[in-house]
Amino acid sequence: MNIPVHLRNGLWIFVLLKHSKEKALKHKIAFIAFFMFLAAAVNAQHYQKDEEARPGSKPQKVGVRIGFGNYWIKAPEMRDGNSLRGVQGAIYYRVGFNKRFNLNVEAAACYRGARFPENKGDTGQIYSRLGLFYLELPVLAMISMDKKDKHMLVFGPTVSYLVKPSLFIGYVPNGYFQPPVFTELPFKPWEFGAALGYMLNTKYVGLYIGYKHGFTNIAGDFANANPIRDFGNAAPYTLDEVSPSLRNVRSIFNRSIEFSLYF
Repeated sequence: MNIPVHLRNGLWIFVLLKHSKEKALKHKIAFIAFFMFLAAAVNAQHYQKDEEARPGSKPQKVGVRIGFGNYWIKAPEMRDGNSLRGVQGAIYYRVGFNKRFNLNVEAAACYRGARFPENKGDTGQIYSRLGLFYLELPVLAMISMDKKDKHMLVFGPTVSYLVKPSLFIGYVPNGYFQPPVFTELPFKPWEFGAALGYMLNTKYVGLYIGYKHGFTNIAGDFANANPIRDFGNAAPYTLDEVSPSLRNVRSIFNRSIEFSLYF
């Protein structure tokens, strides 16, 4: 029995939401679900079939991309961190200029950052996770490496805008929701980077894996910043209480390895 794609996707999302106890994970699943249902709506045709164009016009395609990535930062003045698994999604417009060259422009959103493992002997208000929510505009060249457009080399610049940074203090057991302590931090809002990857086109989906490199130092004036987080009856947090100190942070660069599905 053939189950419509939107119903099949809905069943998977229902199962994941029902068995997920962590509120943050539910938010990520809901984020992916939105793009999955959008994909079903715009992808009535096979993925490899371009939308019908007027005679003499260039082949075009509009679709959605969903995926996840391993995100980390290069920040020598901060604690040694591990990669953070984040989600991403985008709406894209693709136009073909000839048999080999396509231009792919996206309006995307992604969650980047890093995790900082707990060390024995740590004392004070230890930061444990940095979350960076970005809106992103990748402009990607897609070069076909065979006559059937099955294998493609993907590369191009990216421009990102930081919507919300989040710094988490302390550690909680797995499965428990942890709110961020600071959501106003001295990060530079704009970032320029580049992406390089490979895409395998199948009949119904494009499979992409790639590396993204941020060229912009996103660290702002941590030495003089004074964000304060007031928790009502509890004593407010200040940046001076965070350990290890962030006052000497001078450079932070984003890095990531990403996997996506193009519909």
